[in-house]
Amino acid sequence: MKMKPILTVMIFLFLGFANGLISQDAIERKISMSLGPQNAYYIEIPGADKKLAQKTFEEMMKEYGKIKENGKAKEYFMMATKIPVINGSSPVDLYAKFDEGKDMATAYVFVDLGGAFVNSVDNPSQSASIKQLIYDYFIAVRKKVVAEELKNEEKSLSGLEKDLKKLKGKNEDYHEDIEKAKQKIMEAEKNIEMNVVEQENKTKEIDTQKAVVTKVTEKLNNLGKKD
Repeated sequence: MKMKPILTVMIFLFLGFANGLISQDAIERKISMSLGPQNAYYIEIPGADKKLAQKTFEEMMKEYGKIKENGKAKEYFMMATKIPVINGSSPVDLYAKFDEGKDMATAYVFVDLGGAFVNSVDNPSQSASIKQLIYDYFIAVRKKVVAEELKNEEKSLSGLEKDLKKLKGKNEDYHEDIEKAKQKIMEAEKNIEMNVVEQENKTKEIDTQKAVVTKVTEKLNNLGKKD
């Protein structure tokens, strides 16, 4: 069974092609959040919905702690959390928001170092690390999106293969019908030949009987006549 390796290659080939057309770099901009307009890093993820974007982010960040939700502000947060890839052993406050647009989701990430939110001017190292984290997150979500696309396309392929199987079955039935028809034709041709012979024999019987009828008629007509 070599399908799984082939499908895996297809996924990554597709990802490679698709990612070449999609911006994978986080964009830095001030975005409104629960603490007012703050510097954020955001990225648009084609094919994803808000639920998938949020769930994947939680999965990715669970090694650093549990993400909580601020329902009123519609954002998620992790307070005083150590995220080594961003700020070494020093804790940070992380906030995230997720929006859904047409055929895509947008993820916004804010990181507070303790009094100031990370930005590329004052915190180039942390900024680069956040962008890398978001890039990895982007790829994780896109893999799920493409995997779902592949699942749907495989389902469509399976449906087409079933249709083809049915068509082949009908083709076999048609051939069987033709063979049966040929057999009937052969039988009918033999019956025709026999029928012709039987007609000839019956015609002879009729001619013979006509002659008998003629003689009997003459016999009847001659009764009572004198020579």
